[in-house]
Amino acid sequence: MTDGSANPLDEPDDRPDDGPLDADERGSLAQSRTFYLEIVTQQDQLRRVPLHTELLIGRSPKRCQVVLPDNRVSRVHLRVQRDPDRGVTVTDLYTANGTTFDGRPLEPGVPITWLINQTALIGETRITLRYGTTGPLVE
Repeated sequence: MTDGSANPLDEPDDRPDDGPLDADERGSLAQSRTFYLEIVTQQDQLRRVPLHTELLIGRSPKRCQVVLPDNRVSRVHLRVQRDPDRGVTVTDLYTANGTTFDGRPLEPGVPITWLINQTALIGETRITLRYGTTGPLVE
């Protein structure tokens, strides 16, 4: 029985309702969603970096795929890995200033599971694992 009031879950979305998605449309939607790191620097600059298999994060442009110009970040500070069996893991690489992960220090050299929306803090830089459509990415 309905009372005539609007259900907030029935709000229209921006996509025209042309019926169910076909296989090509589902494939395109799935391909546009990805794991990525949302990086906010000490100057509040935002970067989004896709996570394919592995990223090294630190100050060294020769050794790291993600370079952070922060003196409290080690030359090679973090390893982030994405593996189909283990999911996404983050490892502090025995750094001088360490890594804070969701408010707790990471034990150096020990990979831990990184869940979506959890944040690592290295130096003054916040790095959050995200999943979804990202808009423009920085490779």
